[in-house]
Parts: sequence; structure tokens; C-alpha cells
Amino acid sequence: MLARRVRETETAASLPTRHGELRIHVFRLGDETEVIALVHGEVASEAPVLVRLHSECLTGEALGSLRCDCGEQLEAGLEQVGRADRGVLLYLRHEGRGIGLFDKIRAYALQDGGLDTVDANVALGLPIDGRDYTAAAAVLRKLGVLRARVLTNNPAKLQALAEHGIEIVERVPLEALPNPVNVDYLRTKAQRMGHLLDGVPFVSSAPSANGHHTRPAVTVHYAQTIDGRIAARTGDARWVGGESSLKLAHELRASHDAVMVGIGTVLADDPRLTVRLVEGQSPIRVIVDSTLRVPISANVLADRTSRTIVATTPAAPQARARAIHEAGGEVLRAHADKDGAVDMPDLLRRLRGMGIGSLLIEGGHGIITSALRAHAVDRLTVCIAPKLIGEGIDAVGDLHIDYLRQALTFARARFVTCGEDLIFYGEPQWEDVRQSA
Repeated sequence: MLARRVRETETAASLPTRHGELRIHVFRLGDETEVIALVHGEVASEAPVLVRLHSECLTGEALGSLRCDCGEQLEAGLEQVGRADRGVLLYLRHEGRGIGLFDKIRAYALQDGGLDTVDANVALGLPIDGRDYTAAAAVLRKLGVLRARVLTNNPAKLQALAEHGIEIVERVPLEALPNPVNVDYLRTKAQRMGHLLDGVPFVSSAPSANGHHTRPAVTVHYAQTIDGRIAARTGDARWVGGESSLKLAHELRASHDAVMVGIGTVLADDPRLTVRLVEGQSPIRVIVDSTLRVPISANVLADRTSRTIVATTPAAPQARARAIHEAGGEVLRAHADKDGAVDMPDLLRRLRGMGIGSLLIEGGHGIITSALRAHAVDRLTVCIAPKLIGEGIDAVGDLHIDYLRQALTFARARFVTCGEDLIFYGEPQWEDVRQSA
């Protein structure tokens, strides 16, 4: 007679990963529940352990879906656990916030029709969030985790672990850079589900007030080739990025009060600087033109969709100023710098005095460099296109940096794909630059 095999409830093995040498545990709890634990270091300790509770998402993790941030959160969670002295990532079978794959796709279909992630679940008679963290807490106890630094934006996870006897020492934010597809989904999580995303940057939104109120909050955005060129040596800068990046540029315009370019961009590309590829209002256009070379026939004057302000110096010809005014533009005279160009800090102060609270700088080389030299940039959003042209126009000029220790660094630095392009996002750390100077 054959002896009945005893059902195992736990197994473990080493798991080398690109995030470090981890150990994988699989726990069976009850008849059906399986919990995967990825462990780094000795976690059975009185010391706090970095803990991530991650819910399974086939579409975001395996299929590359842009509808959510699950894939990016899994990668970021594994990276942080792999760097921690003591860390655990629990992979929980909570597909679709607990409703399962089939019903998640049903909810997606309703979202295609205009409902958000909350209303879609409600319309199907499903819970908004049906996850249960009892098994997660049990596994943490089996691993010897008593105190946790929880890597999450979701207060419900903190509450659930605390209710099951895990001491919460700290919440560690887990930020993934939004993309143009999932930005509304993330806003819904923040506004309707209580997720703590106030500090999460939305790539297509304007920065918040910068605190001193003497200038607008400034985003610098441009597209470049992989060798750092924003234009060919002829000045041609059209179609550096792909269609998705171009749509992102229009989303950025729609979220800012004003958009700024230099006269070189107007002469080379004759842009309209309006919002056309997405819904939203076109921003005020600001053209920096020290000698009033802007053609009267330029699109920024001929297109009356929004106001156009031509920023110049006191030395610019009055006759040209009158012609621009007659063509529908406004002329704003700011101080000149030592080279006779428009003084950027003075111009920004004047624009703020006109009620412009957020400004998007799209180029070109001189304007981007001037804003960076003035330490007047709150966000940098760079589209990096998979193109190489060799000699051309650099995105950024001389910032008077002689040593690498003086290099400008960024907080919340992220890379995210956008169609065929890669988007870099970061917030300059000007205080670090001043300290290293």
C-alpha cells in the first residue's frame, strides 16, 4: 500500500536577478492561496525590513501595457529590495485589484468607453478594490518580519498589515513616472481611491508653484537625438521625436499658461505653438527676440488662436515694434544682459507680473541654456529619439561647469518609453549646484 504524500506548504531556492542575489520562497496557505516572497538579506530580525506588497498584473508586467504603472512599480520595487540590507517583495495573486483577469478586461472595455477605473468596476457590480492582505501578513510572520518599512502609495496596505500585527515603522513612496496613456488612471487613484500620489510628477502637467512667486514655474522640454542634437547643422529640427512624443509636447502646452521659444526656432521652423493633437487650450506664446527679427508673416503672428508676446530689449527698433503690434502681436521690453540679449531673469519676473504662473520652454539652444544658467528651471523633460546625426546643434550650451562634481543632478529622475522614444524626466537640484560651486 502506497503512503499518502504529505502536501508541502513552503519551498525556497536561490534566485539570481539583475536586481541582485535574491531568495525565492513560495508559500501555500489553505487550499488555493499561494504567495511568492522574494527576499534579500536576513529578514528575521527586530530591525525594520523594507517590504513591498505587489499585486499580480499580467497586462502591465508581461505584456507591456501602458494602461497602468504595475510593470514599472514591480521593477522599482525589486530594485529597491535588491539594494536594501533587508528586504522582502511579496508577489500576490491579486490580478485586477482582486477581481481576476477576465473581469479586469471587462472593466477595461468600459474604460475604453469613457469610464474611469472606479466607475467601471462599480458598473459591473464588482468591488473597487477586492484585495485581502491576510495571507501577506501571515507570510511576513513566517519569514520573521516584525517591523516593516512599507514601500507603497496605498494607505490600505499600511492599515491591513498593522491590523494583522506588523509594526509599520515608515511608509516609503514608490513613484513610477506616468505616461500619456495612464496619467488619468493615476489621477483617479489619487483623487478617488486615496493613493498618496501628491508628490508623483505627471509628465504632461505643469510643475506646482515654485515657492518664491517671483517667476513662473518653468518646464524645459525638447526632443534630441541619441547624440544630443536638437537640430541638424542646417537648423532643421522638425520631426526629431516620433508621433507619441509630439502628442506629449501638445499635452505639455495644454497644461502650461505660456510656451516660450527663441527667434531662431521661429525662423527655422515657423511653428504655431498651439494645442492641436489633444484637448485643451493653447498657451500664450512668448518669442524671445532681442532685435525684433520675427517675420510679420510668421505663424505665431498669423495664427490668432492665442496671444503672442514678443520679448525684446530697449534697443530694439520702434518701427519693428509697431509693425508687430499691427500684425496682432504684443511687444514686451525687458532688460538686456551684458551681451545685448534679453535678460532671462528679468523677463521671467515680468511674465509672472502679467499673471503667467507656469511656462514651458521648448527651445532653442540659446533659450534653454539661458534658463539653465539662471537656475530658473523646475522640471526638465527630454525626448530622446533613436536617431543619430553626428554634427548638429547641441541642446545645451556652456553652463560654466568645469568639474564633474559641479554637474547638475536631478531629483525624481525617471526614464519612460513613449512610442519609439525615451522620455527623461527630472527636477534640477540647484542647491547642490550652489554648494559644489
